[in-house]
Amino acid sequence: MALRKEDIDDDDDAQKDNAKKRSRITIDINPELRRRIKMAALEEDLSIGEYLGRILEQAVPDEASMKQRQHRPVTREAIERLLKFREELIQETNGQIFEDSAEILRQEREKRTRYLMGEE
Repeated sequence: MALRKEDIDDDDDAQKDNAKKRSRITIDINPELRRRIKMAALEEDLSIGEYLGRILEQAVPDEASMKQRQHRPVTREAIERLLKFREELIQETNGQIFEDSAEILRQEREKRTRYLMGEE
């Protein structure tokens, strides 16, 4: 079956229409906040939807930004803060930061065994 130019152009138009489609989000806000949003949108000469859309575009990072945030190198300052926190934690807990979970499990197994054997 041969393709006609109109068939290809129609597909392009359909893809452009899909890109223009929007989704609806419903949120509950108090009347005072709605009034403030409405006033701010009017000051910008925008609809409430356009106004909130602009705010969300600025506030919510796109996927590329999220990936960049995930791959940030660890800085010397971050390591220093972590080491400082570690020292403070050791001081506050008198050197015993965490209980030994293997030892806790061993003790609990012994208790259970004594209970099952009728020794407790």
